[in-house]
Amino acid sequence: MCIVLLAFFVLAGSSVAEAQRRERHMPVRGGELAFFEAVQFPSDSAGVSRIDVFVRVAYDFMIFERSEKPHPDSLFAGGIELSTHVRQQEHTIVAEHAKASAFTDRYEATGMRDRYVLLHQQFHVPEGTYEVLMTISDAHSSRQQTERRILGVIPLRGDSLRIGRPIPLLREASGGESRYSVYGYGGSLVFATPVHVGIPVSTNTDASWHVRFLRWDEKEARDTLFAGTVQPTEVSRSLLPDHVNGYVDGFRLTQVRETEGTMAILELPFARFDVGGYILEVVASQGNQRDSISFPTRIYWRNMPRSLRNIEFAIDAMRYILTREEYQEMKRGDEAEMQQRFRAYWAAKDATPETMYNEMMTEYFRRVDEAIDTFRTLYERNGAMTDRGKVYILFGPPEETQRMLNSDGPAEETWYYPSLNKTFRFIDRERSGDFKLYEE
Repeated sequence: MCIVLLAFFVLAGSSVAEAQRRERHMPVRGGELAFFEAVQFPSDSAGVSRIDVFVRVAYDFMIFERSEKPHPDSLFAGGIELSTHVRQQEHTIVAEHAKASAFTDRYEATGMRDRYVLLHQQFHVPEGTYEVLMTISDAHSSRQQTERRILGVIPLRGDSLRIGRPIPLLREASGGESRYSVYGYGGSLVFATPVHVGIPVSTNTDASWHVRFLRWDEKEARDTLFAGTVQPTEVSRSLLPDHVNGYVDGFRLTQVRETEGTMAILELPFARFDVGGYILEVVASQGNQRDSISFPTRIYWRNMPRSLRNIEFAIDAMRYILTREEYQEMKRGDEAEMQQRFRAYWAAKDATPETMYNEMMTEYFRRVDEAIDTFRTLYERNGAMTDRGKVYILFGPPEETQRMLNSDGPAEETWYYPSLNKTFRFIDRERSGDFKLYEE
């Protein structure tokens, strides 16, 4: 056991290819099919306010059909339509419809939940409280999903201090400059890195900012995890999403002509907080003026390994690196107790405890994900439980592979790890794809 553990921990820093095979029926399904977000940005049109809608739809939401296009990159085609109604007092004030297509050359990609079609819409409306109804419809089936958001649109003109709903952002540094885009996962915050949010604010830019971050749990009291003063890293009067309605290749923010109102960007020290639900409270004040907003959000790990999404399944996949006693102890108790022991085990092996991202744990469960897909057989749907899956999880992808298809005997597959001085030989005696580790 010690040799196996050492081999995994030595190889844990090596990269593992992203899983490319996605079947419709898996032991663990991960990811969500669609994300919806409706927010207020400073307006680029005088006298009216602006609402922006961002929708992210996974390929797995769509039904793909054989494409009529002959191009080899477009063998399969899917499509989506977004219909958005901005309503007030049960009456539609304005509506927009947009269509987008998706193409792929691999059937396996049609079921992916980490590949998306992105759509963006913008509306100009008077100040007020609106109901934003967003409906996505699949082009080749009757599948639909509707989401409803209530959005208070505030005046950002004049000298009165007003702030709007925070908008989660992604920040990229290039050439000494910061570039931003809307995160676009339904109002979620980025996992395991400092969080950036853009806050629409009136033209008064000298405010002091106070932030409080609380854990949200229906069963428990809300614990304050962070409370403090955070001043903006940047204040802009010209930062808006690209002026495109419909399909977009990203939710980038660009510099435009001066807007009514400003965007204050705060960097929040939330890298140590785990995935889950939270309440974000923001207060801006200057002199005798004060405005605040509180809204529910969550921290979302967008490329979280699927095998981590169910604690019992995750512990099951650790049987190769735990002793029998450790495994039985890890499985004991209710879900909360299992989670606690699971986190304690991996926290002890975390090379970067200052963030919530655990490189060693992530590498292990990415290998589990790949093994699930790659080594499943007619007899075992969970490829991580096969002999090849076990070796792959512990040692990573083989450095060299040799396969022998014997016409009058069992198929053989040999994996070589020269850097570890290890070789594994698998034999498919039934010629059914069920390769068993051969031990002399």
